Amino acid sequence: MKYIASLLLGLVLLSCNTTTTQEGAETSSLSNAEISFENPIHDFGAITEGDQVSHAFKFTNTGTDPLQITAVNVSCGCTVASKPMGMVGVGQSDEIVINFNSTGKLGVNKKTVAVLSNAKNNSEVLSFTAVVSKAEGDTETENL
Repeated sequence: MKYIASLLLGLVLLSCNTTTTQEGAETSSLSNAEISFENPIHDFGAITEGDQVSHAFKFTNTGTDPLQITAVNVSCGCTVASKPMGMVGVGQSDEIVINFNSTGKLGVNKKTVAVLSNAKNNSEVLSFTAVVSKAEGDTETENL
């Protein structure tokens, strides 16, 4: 009897978490958070090999629910990204900071950072570029 009561309670709770579209199909409830970046692209320009540069990608929660950044995934081990630890309230702003280490990255570098969240637009891609030149007087690299 407890099993049946638990099963019925579970079904009732699940039915509360669905919505019906105009076409009549059921879909899971989605958060109404929305992440809007000021500028999802950054150009570091010309830098010297070995430089470590950083940039803060600023964003605002333009939705109607709190925003949770669940993950930031970088495309290269030369990049580290940090995300807000808590929820970002409606109308609030925060930032995702990336750090790029140019050691061993001579030439044009185009890197991406995938931002995953509970927002309607739950997957956003940030990108940056840098043109890395060898350091003057770097005889070790010149002899390679």
